[in-house]
Amino acid sequence: MERYVETLILGTRWLLLPLYLALLLSVCGIYIMVGREIIHLIDVATGATEADFVLGLLAVLDLVLIANLLVMVAVSSHESFISRIDAAAEMHDKPEWLGKLDSGNVKVKVSVSIVMISAIHLLRSFMRDDTTEHLLALAAVHLVFVASALLLALIDKMGRTAGSH
Repeated sequence: MERYVETLILGTRWLLLPLYLALLLSVCGIYIMVGREIIHLIDVATGATEADFVLGLLAVLDLVLIANLLVMVAVSSHESFISRIDAAAEMHDKPEWLGKLDSGNVKVKVSVSIVMISAIHLLRSFMRDDTTEHLLALAAVHLVFVASALLLALIDKMGRTAGSH
């Protein structure tokens, strides 16, 4: 009976698979948004100011970072919680991080990605000449993200250092 319960509990990890697939499917929505931004950039490229063009590029960069984040979380979470991805040694195009990310690494990478996305959003708001109050609020939120990322990295490093002794 105990063996059956353990097998059942371990098997429930496969319930996470549709969630990871949903993350990957959401990248298709990002394709649409990037396409819309690129079309907008092409339309305004000849008459746009440099600031408007840079704002458009920052929007594309922001979306690409989010797509990278979604793929990294889905793939590394699948490897951590469901099953190792059997990437053969002769597979030359496999990501360098495949098989090397644990949940601590993923948390740090996610937090750093959030900091980068927040920085881009703050820069875009600054370039659009948003109000001082709005910029201060965004800067405060960004600093919270930076502090959180630093603390997560420090905690992860302390855990690794403690584990190696």
